[in-house]
Amino acid sequence: MQKAETKSLPETYSQLKKNLAEILGILLSLLIAFVVAVVLIFVFSKDPPKTLYYFFLGPFLNKYTLGNMLEGAIPLIFSGLGIAVAFKGGVVNLGGEGQIFAGAIIAVIVGSSLLGVPRIIGIALILLSGILVGALIAGLSGFLRAKWKVSDLLTTYLISAGMVYVINYLILGPLRDPKQITIQSISIPGSFMLSKILPPSYLHSGFFIAIIIALVVYFVIYRTHLGYELRTTGSNPQFAFYGGIKTRLYLILPMLISGGLIGLGGAMQIVGRYQSCFSDLTAGLGWNGIAVALIARNNPLAVVPAALFYAYLQSGAQVSMINSDLTYEIVGIISSVIFYLVTAEAAFSFFKKRLR
Repeated sequence: MQKAETKSLPETYSQLKKNLAEILGILLSLLIAFVVAVVLIFVFSKDPPKTLYYFFLGPFLNKYTLGNMLEGAIPLIFSGLGIAVAFKGGVVNLGGEGQIFAGAIIAVIVGSSLLGVPRIIGIALILLSGILVGALIAGLSGFLRAKWKVSDLLTTYLISAGMVYVINYLILGPLRDPKQITIQSISIPGSFMLSKILPPSYLHSGFFIAIIIALVVYFVIYRTHLGYELRTTGSNPQFAFYGGIKTRLYLILPMLISGGLIGLGGAMQIVGRYQSCFSDLTAGLGWNGIAVALIARNNPLAVVPAALFYAYLQSGAQVSMINSDLTYEIVGIISSVIFYLVTAEAAFSFFKKRLR
């Protein structure tokens, strides 16, 4: 198996050229996107220099904005990792919205029932519950495809959409905390919350957990037999089948891993920042994870900087909106233009490679 993955010098050189071309493509897209952003700011702002300053440098002005930017990247890392694993395995997971939301609500249910449990054990059980519920939801779509060839493109999306409504009902009804003025679920004990970093920001130790998980996923995908079979099945199912790989298994396994990672991101939101669940708490994180995975070219290590980039855009938009004359709508347009240009380039390269 090791010999099969050994590459000759010309092949290695060709791969390096391909990687360099991908990096240059991303950088060119970034340059064009930022030029468009600058033009839009000059058009809509009465004080463009001030607005540009806060949009591009705002996230680094103090510990609060820097910490919040890093905290915003945590759920994106987990969501991006989950989508990247699915794409690597040749399956499609469009159910990130429901899976990450389910991970959050199950974290609340499990955490609120663990009164008197030691802190480390309680946190571990909460995070494990998020992994399990995400894996089960996504794994169901994998099973349907393996058993009856039902499109995972449809099932992941439809199951996710249904889960969002069910969870919102639980928050508004059976799990609502009557002691709170706002509409939110019951809370987990404060002892199960992760340690804070860079106060008064929301950054917590889950940031380091996310980086460790990214390293583990990279090792599994690129340095293990399981990862080799997953990648082989994802790139060429026919070759994998005739090579003796159980391809039906790899219609389910990538989905289980993908959903587990995304569900972990939802549970991490509860133990890291919110302590309880709100209506549509994780809205957008599932779809943004797809964009992060595309920018990262489905490389688990590249998911981390891709998630940080998206969190940087969000933070810059928020800071500029507070400190300059840009409205929420204009800020949304600018950040969307930047991200869509970068994502479009990544998506084009991804689907071009798939067609080959």
